[in-house]
Amino acid sequence: MSRPALLSWVYFALALVGVVWSWFYFIQYFSQADSVMIGPFLKSAMATPASAGVAIDAYFAGIVFSVMAVTRATIDGVKWPWLYVAVCFLIGLCLALPIYLGMRERALIHANR
Repeated sequence: MSRPALLSWVYFALALVGVVWSWFYFIQYFSQADSVMIGPFLKSAMATPASAGVAIDAYFAGIVFSVMAVTRATIDGVKWPWLYVAVCFLIGLCLALPIYLGMRERALIHANR
């Protein structure tokens, strides 16, 4: 297996680990929360200075990733960049970023054939 092919599978594995790990906590939150709406969720995310810092860091990273995905998709050979943006904000950056990187590696493999 070539290095880019192996790297793509590493990214896909990291996506799986990241989404399972983060959603383990999200499912706990939503099962106990009074609402699944974004307002109460953001209020909970900003409940302490530590959680607010982590949440803002993650949201900002998601915005930066979205700009990168949309602007680099054509260059990187990755199809459907807006899908990765939607995944980022509907599921999580922990899934969108490694999946994008894995698909970029696969596109590089196909471009070099």
